[in-house]
Formats: sequence, structure tokens, C-alpha cells
Amino acid sequence: MVNPPIYIEKLELIRPNESFQAGLCLCWLTKFNQYEEIVANLDPKEQQYYETLKFEKRIKSYLTGRLAAKKAIAALTGNNNLAKIAIQRGIFTQPIATCEGQPNIQVSISHCEDFGAAIAFPEAHPMGIDLEKIAIKQNQVIEREVTEAEINLIKTFPVPYEKMLTLLWTAKEALSKVLKTGLMTPFQIYEIAKIDLHPNYLLCTYKNFAQYKAMSFFLGKYSCSLTYPMKTELRVDLYSLRKALEICNE
Repeated sequence: MVNPPIYIEKLELIRPNESFQAGLCLCWLTKFNQYEEIVANLDPKEQQYYETLKFEKRIKSYLTGRLAAKKAIAALTGNNNLAKIAIQRGIFTQPIATCEGQPNIQVSISHCEDFGAAIAFPEAHPMGIDLEKIAIKQNQVIEREVTEAEINLIKTFPVPYEKMLTLLWTAKEALSKVLKTGLMTPFQIYEIAKIDLHPNYLLCTYKNFAQYKAMSFFLGKYSCSLTYPMKTELRVDLYSLRKALEICNE
């Protein structure tokens, strides 16, 4: 078994009067035998759904997302028996997590090609994650989902236009996962009001959802955003994350 490039971190979520924890996982899978191990850790309902999948692209995204989600939950709970961690789908296709002895655990999942990402968190502290590949050919598609004010905002940054455009998309998508609306709501409602440039990431705030913010960062050819409550202090070891996943950018 060739171990896939994978990054796992247990995060501290510091609030003014309390604190929580979350589990973060990003992984990169390309080998068929890597998928075999994931299949072995599916629970019966997951296995049943997996057997209905016919197309390689969907099989890859499903298994990559499940690995990231189970590893993120394991990081948060300490339960490393992945077969005992189950991820089902709610009526709006949102992930529903169950883990033995750990009630009220939730998870947000994203996947793109061979890349999977997930964050696990307690129900009391909502979060969302999104991951997208940066591609100029996607510019027109994304531009239909952003406002003129957002276009003007991202043009002020010394970062290629397509990277900032994809960052907007991930920040919006991550918020939609927090709110469990997905693509069913016009993305303009998730308008980004402000973006602050930090040494290793950008911090986005929302025009209509001032109670949330998004930490957005680039992983080579990809953009990733984590959305979480405004008053939470969150630190992610982005140096170690990028180092662990260098292969995904080759």
C-alpha cells in the first residue's frame, strides 16, 4: 500500500468565553490501491451507495471525500476506527456524520479531481470548507455568480485575477455549506464585503452574513476556504499543510 499524501491537524477554536476543537484533513489520491483501502473502511450503507456508482470520476470524488471526512472526524474525536465512522447524505445532500460515542459531530466535505478536503466540528460551532481548482477557463462561469463590487475588490490585490476569482467562489461555497443551502441559493447573496491580506492567507468577510468570516489560501493550483464564526480565533499550520501536499501541485 502506497500511503497517499495527506495532511491532518486538530484545530483549536478560541472564542471570547469558551473554546472548541475541530479536525482538518486534506488528502491527495491517485493510485487504485489507495482507493481499495478506503472501500475497506466504508460502513454498510456507504458500501451500498458506493456499489451504485458507475463512473470513475464520481467513484474517485466519493472515496476521496469519504477518506478526508473520516480522517477529519478521527482527528477530532480520537476514534481511528474509520469503519465505525459513517457519512450519509441528508435531504439536501449535506453530509450527516455518525461516530460511536460522539454525538453532535458534523463535517463539511469538498473534493476536486484527486484532492479531498474536510473539516469536522461540534454542532455548537458551525464551519464549512470548499476547495476548487484555479483555471482561467472557469472565469466566465464564476463571473456570473459574483457582483461588480467583488470584481472591483479583487482587482486591487497583487494576485492573478483567476486566483482571486476562484477564492471568491470557495469563500461563498464554504458559507453555503455552513448554511446548508448549497447551490440552491443565488451566490450573490453570499457577497464578499472585504478581503484582508495576511502573510499566508486572505481573510474574507461577508456583506449579508456579518457573523461569519473565511480564511482563504492557495495550494498551488487550488484555492481553499474555511468559513467559521466571526468571533472565533483560528490558526492553521499552512506551512506544514503545503509541505505535506507538495505533490498535488507538481
